[in-house]
Amino acid sequence: MNVRILEKDDYKKMKELFFDVFSNEPWFDQWNEEQLDLYMKDLTDNNNSLSLALYNDNDEIVGCSLGYVFNWWEGKEYYIKEFFIARNYQNKGIGSRFISLMDEFLNKNEFQFITLMTDLDVPAYNFYKKNGFKHLNDSAYFVKRVTK
Repeated sequence: MNVRILEKDDYKKMKELFFDVFSNEPWFDQWNEEQLDLYMKDLTDNNNSLSLALYNDNDEIVGCSLGYVFNWWEGKEYYIKEFFIARNYQNKGIGSRFISLMDEFLNKNEFQFITLMTDLDVPAYNFYKKNGFKHLNDSAYFVKRVTK
């Protein structure tokens, strides 16, 4: 397995993988084609976007990390907005392997931090803790609805 920047030719496969993962347990998202296209463009088509893919030995995508690069006073930060592994590869240590390979890739490219946000009541929370991410008790994530 190896990690590299998502190739343009693999965009469609990445989008299909995202849809398959998040349309099923435990998320059951209900994406329509238009909203999914807009969301994927938001994630992958910005100057600071960084889309990393995990490829198996047959050069097929089995996971992706979609996020952004931010330059902070302490150095470069990779903010993960979406992280997903093909359902048939889940619960086999592949996600942890992906995180480890991402660490190597980001270290070589002079990143100092990986940051992300997740809900406390989803399996991803414990996955990230197991893989060295720290829950910041002195930080808060805020949301405000602007429509009624």
